[in-house]
Amino acid sequence: MPAYTFEVANPVVRSIRDKEPSDFIFEIESYQALLNSASRTKSDKIESSEFNAGGYSWVIVIYPNGNTKDNGAGHVSLYLKLVNKPTGGNSVDASFKLFIFDKERETYVTIHDGKERKFDAGHLEWGISRALPVSAFNDARNGLLVNDMCTFGAEVCVIKNTATFARLSLKEKQTLRNHIWPVDDFSLLRGKTESPSFPIEDRPWKLCLYPRGNLRGEGKYLSLYLYLDDATDLTGGRKLYVECVLSIRDQFSGSEHKKSVGFWFDMYKDHHGFDDFLPLAELNNPLKGYKANDTVIIEVAINEMFLLTEIS
Repeated sequence: MPAYTFEVANPVVRSIRDKEPSDFIFEIESYQALLNSASRTKSDKIESSEFNAGGYSWVIVIYPNGNTKDNGAGHVSLYLKLVNKPTGGNSVDASFKLFIFDKERETYVTIHDGKERKFDAGHLEWGISRALPVSAFNDARNGLLVNDMCTFGAEVCVIKNTATFARLSLKEKQTLRNHIWPVDDFSLLRGKTESPSFPIEDRPWKLCLYPRGNLRGEGKYLSLYLYLDDATDLTGGRKLYVECVLSIRDQFSGSEHKKSVGFWFDMYKDHHGFDDFLPLAELNNPLKGYKANDTVIIEVAINEMFLLTEIS
């Protein structure tokens, strides 16, 4: 186990992971010689080469003995810097993670504050002033500085205003939302049978049944579906959610065999329903009234309708 510990009270998030950084890895050889050179030139920081992420150029900035101007004394300070200064009041919004490679355990110490940062002309550099104590970083047992070599990394997520706005709105009830379909001469039906089109909330609908079942219900069930007869306006991400009840009336008792369900309709999916709506054994049972005088009475009741629209 490494000898260093993370400060729980610090708002910075530190964790360990196996996967290497996806955007940039910066390996330093002869670390001490580089520090000596920086000291002679009175520089307190090291900058990596440039790398591209999210369409912008960045560098990692390392303060080996801490950025004292940012309360980083005694710690390794790590920052991400935007190379090209935005002009005209523009900025680059980004969140990022910085990494130090633990060579002994072949894992990465991952450091970030979980915040979105605005890189602009007045603030090109954001980071973590107290990433790790210098003493812990320098201790070879921790695997971060081994044989005078160390490795840093970065992942940058540039946040661009390219989101699509969507709205899901309840369609207020304007008309009756139920329809009854008496299916006469039921025993004469052989395959897919559709009702005449009927309007509910300015949209045309149909009911469709398979008297001897469809797909997994074939030969065992009556299959029943609700069709949106015209879905041509449901394009560009528009969808219609329908909460409805499909039922078959018991003409003896007045009760119903029914199923309640919610469906999404769009230009690619214009029907929904049940392959196994009612067992044929129940439908044909003379003691029940689902089929009386060779007539089956089917009903749909739509309780709620929601329209999903995308607004660019």
